[in-house]
Amino acid sequence: MNPLDLTRLTAAQLRTGYTTGDFTPVDATYAALAAAELGQSAYNAVASIKQEEALEFAAASAARWAANAPLSDLDGVPVSVKDSFPLVGHKRWHGSSLADSLPPSVHNGAPVRRLLEAGAVPFVKTTMPDFGLIGSGISSQFGIIRNPWDPTCNPAGSSSGAGALLAIGAGPLAIGTDTGGSVRMPAAMCGVVGLKPTQGLVAYDPPKLIGVAGPMARTVADTAALLRVVGQPDLSDHLCLPGGFSGDGAPVTSLAGVSVGVFTTMPGPVPVDPEILAVVDQQAAILESLGATVTRVAEPISGVDDWAIMSEVLMTRGLPELLRVPEDQWKSIPAGLRESLLGNRDTTAMEHITNEKKLEASRAGIAGRLQAFDYVLSPASPVVSYAAELEQPVVDGHAVNHMAFTAAFNLTHLPAGTVPVAMSASGMPISVQVGGHRFNDAGVLSVMAALESTRGFDLQYPFALATQENQQ
Repeated sequence: MNPLDLTRLTAAQLRTGYTTGDFTPVDATYAALAAAELGQSAYNAVASIKQEEALEFAAASAARWAANAPLSDLDGVPVSVKDSFPLVGHKRWHGSSLADSLPPSVHNGAPVRRLLEAGAVPFVKTTMPDFGLIGSGISSQFGIIRNPWDPTCNPAGSSSGAGALLAIGAGPLAIGTDTGGSVRMPAAMCGVVGLKPTQGLVAYDPPKLIGVAGPMARTVADTAALLRVVGQPDLSDHLCLPGGFSGDGAPVTSLAGVSVGVFTTMPGPVPVDPEILAVVDQQAAILESLGATVTRVAEPISGVDDWAIMSEVLMTRGLPELLRVPEDQWKSIPAGLRESLLGNRDTTAMEHITNEKKLEASRAGIAGRLQAFDYVLSPASPVVSYAAELEQPVVDGHAVNHMAFTAAFNLTHLPAGTVPVAMSASGMPISVQVGGHRFNDAGVLSVMAALESTRGFDLQYPFALATQENQQ
């Protein structure tokens, strides 16, 4: 089969092809690797790639399929892995040139172990900004990561390369991480699906109190299939939840008796783009047509003070990443991040503890607003796109907190996902965010799937091999 055709397929379609023998995991992995090489040269989306290793995984999977003994639904499916995860034999830069001298990883992170146990094929590591602390595709190690829909635009962050590779067909699945929107923002900007699961649903080592690993794909069903594999307990994470995820991501057919809150107000001086507001209204009407009681909420999910205290705590926690290397190396870090980190250098232990307590109070207020409804609908981002060179969007001279809608769910540990539902006049995808109650990840995915199923058009992804074919 033409490699171009394989890069267009979902994980579910690959599985069907493996079952019928129309192609093998080796064929699919070759195609994903070819697309990833183009993704690296054009968009800086690849942190590391080991072709022989990936093809060995794929060959072992092909043998299992030939024997009618696959390990899981994802056996033989190429999956990209964010640079933040340890992957044996691959370096872990965590997006930063400050880690360039560190040796390759000697163990696999918990989500990677789940992938390997399922027979999936981790074929590349994807790029990210320094320490995952910038919501933008700018890295001292990898340079400017670009959005395949328009390379002058940013893919957002911090799972920047993951979103870009999915959009060009370099694998149908990706694993990212999300601390303030780091799965959902790149998913939204790159026109794919991303989920921040309930905190603790996906084991993470070392354990985290806010950050969580999350699945990304081009369809909600594939996102659910990936979550079934990685959403399992692991002894390396004492904070992970018992049991495991079992949803299928099928669209909900009725929302009778279900309440949906619609939040569209931004804190601060810059409002949400009118084009995005119109899309959110359209999606709210769809949920109403399914029987939901929709309430439009005037106040924002979180205020300027909420975000300021969360940012201060995160930067204080991230400061050791900078201080562990000599000062003469600091200049390589993006200027905005460096300033933010060093701005907390003189914070005392007592001040940090006080900030943590303020963050807890902020969390309680935000959770009350969100949990007043069964589900919450909002923009995924307040802007349609922004320049690739920026650490965050700027509108009319004002910096925009483009994670204002996403970060609230990290703080409250609630699940939330983004799904592309429209195209902007500029040709960029527009996504909305759906959030829900803790442990109701399956419900959130089902509502996302309902919006996906009513989109009314197929996204014309900028598949890398298709672009190369057109240029020849």
